[in-house]
Amino acid sequence: MSRFSLAPEVVDLSDWLCHQGLLRIDLEDLLDGFCQQLAAMGLPLLRGFYTAQTLHPRITGLGYVWRPGAGVESDTYLYRTSPSEAFLQSPIKHIIDNNLDELRIGLEGEGSLPFPNCYELRAEGGTDYFMQLQRFGRDGVADGRTGVIFSWTSSTPGGFSDKQIEVLRFLVPRLAIAVQTRTSQDITINLLDAYVGRAAGKQILSGEIRRGALDVISSVILLADLQGFTGMAERADRDDLVEMLNQYFDCIVGPIFDRGGNVLKFLGDGLLATFPLNGKPADVLCEHALDAASEILTRVDAINPEREAAGQLVMDMDIALHLGDVYWGNVGSEERLDFTIIGPAVNEAARIEALCAQYERKLLVSETFARAATRSADRLVSIGRFALRGVRSAQSIYTLDDLLNLNAPAIPNQT
Repeated sequence: MSRFSLAPEVVDLSDWLCHQGLLRIDLEDLLDGFCQQLAAMGLPLLRGFYTAQTLHPRITGLGYVWRPGAGVESDTYLYRTSPSEAFLQSPIKHIIDNNLDELRIGLEGEGSLPFPNCYELRAEGGTDYFMQLQRFGRDGVADGRTGVIFSWTSSTPGGFSDKQIEVLRFLVPRLAIAVQTRTSQDITINLLDAYVGRAAGKQILSGEIRRGALDVISSVILLADLQGFTGMAERADRDDLVEMLNQYFDCIVGPIFDRGGNVLKFLGDGLLATFPLNGKPADVLCEHALDAASEILTRVDAINPEREAAGQLVMDMDIALHLGDVYWGNVGSEERLDFTIIGPAVNEAARIEALCAQYERKLLVSETFARAATRSADRLVSIGRFALRGVRSAQSIYTLDDLLNLNAPAIPNQT
């Protein structure tokens, strides 16, 4: 179809799609705007739909459905070990398996239909079902794995006209480009969030990527570590070890995220997280961090008996909390950068965490943290004063009162 033979409203819609793609419009708004303009052009739709793949640790794809007067509903497709029965009987699987660009099914009458969803569309008043696959690729070649699938359902007797099908064939590739620009952005954000953390991902996407660009921020630092992991790693089966790490990290990350913390990195058998003050009262952030640490230990205590009963690897968790100024930003070589925190406060937190195993304490808190945690003062109890390596003055170290183990070794006064 030549652009010069198109109706002006089709050209306008084509230009609108290009503009929205450049702006990376939200996918729900994109489908809603597209379908409404199609309807205004006299192309009646009972339903408009598209689904696009994404890259995410838990999500395999997203789906969006438009109906007149109802707007857009979205759905999230989670990873599954095996395909659902609905997918196995779907036209989506059919068009992918048979490498089809299009699929059209008449819905009128009472005859049999090839897919269960077609009966549902017929029951809603659908007369014609038209599906299109737009493939994505790289370096000018379709990769055979990524793309977006569209489907359009008419409610007009006789279904879509030949002219309407041609309009969809002309416009949908432009719609696919707009979908791709937004999904590519979302994939980038998802991967950055998954691999460098939400806060670091936001900084990177905002263009703060110059080596040596550091900010000084006040933050609660949380260090978590699995006791005795190195020795166990030498004896354990690789798959068992990975499964164990994943389950314990599941115990850690949720409580931190739920209270506004940022997980900066996994340290093999440990984890480094922060709760940046960013103008918030220190006592509030300290309370959040204490609550997160307490919930982490509760979760670990809950899964350990289950793992032991199942004959799986079992470990205990150490956590240290500290409050201080850290340098936050880009550190590394010209070829490989890391967005992280450095500084004396991080080192001090590591020294405190090392005391956990030495004195059989699951959670230890610095004196600086304890002073600031005024909302939690009645929950903290000192276990003694310690001279920390590399720290100028000895300081009192605290733990939660409900974690105080009366059978723990006596702690000498190290002042």
